[in-house]
Amino acid sequence: MLILIIGTARSGKSEYAEQRVMELSSRRVYLAVSEIYDEEMARRVELHRERRKGKGFATIERPRDLGGAELPEDSCVLIESLGVWLSNEMFRPDGEVNLSAGEKVYRDLVKIVERVRDVVVVSDDVFSDGMEYDALTEEWVRTLGGLHVRIAEIADEVMEVVAGLPVRYKPS
Repeated sequence: MLILIIGTARSGKSEYAEQRVMELSSRRVYLAVSEIYDEEMARRVELHRERRKGKGFATIERPRDLGGAELPEDSCVLIESLGVWLSNEMFRPDGEVNLSAGEKVYRDLVKIVERVRDVVVVSDDVFSDGMEYDALTEEWVRTLGGLHVRIAEIADEVMEVVAGLPVRYKPS
């Protein structure tokens, strides 16, 4: 099963995703894709770690090339978050920009879905902030939107979390 959960910052999407994973399986893997570049990111990562304590998650930290991660076949994998994963693949540490990163992310996700029992993907709704961005950030936004569409097509469930409440789109 593949579940896509989308929401704005601080919408409760992460908490909801963890709850869904706990309902689905006792073999839980948290695939953490964030790299810590500053104090704010370190604080957010620590908050997520604290919230998962005692919930039975094995954590694998892997910022890119997720398709190669070794994952137990009978597990439910929580990937957080699609936007950060895309950023890691698109904007490489060496300064290179990979404009085909969206395709790599999609292929890697399909590999994971084919190898484990359940996958829950958390992603950000960054499409309604009304801001104008530089060309590369706009490309990232377009690519993330395209990933949402492609993943929603193959997902068993798609939902948005608003103010902590899940709004189900698929199945309808």
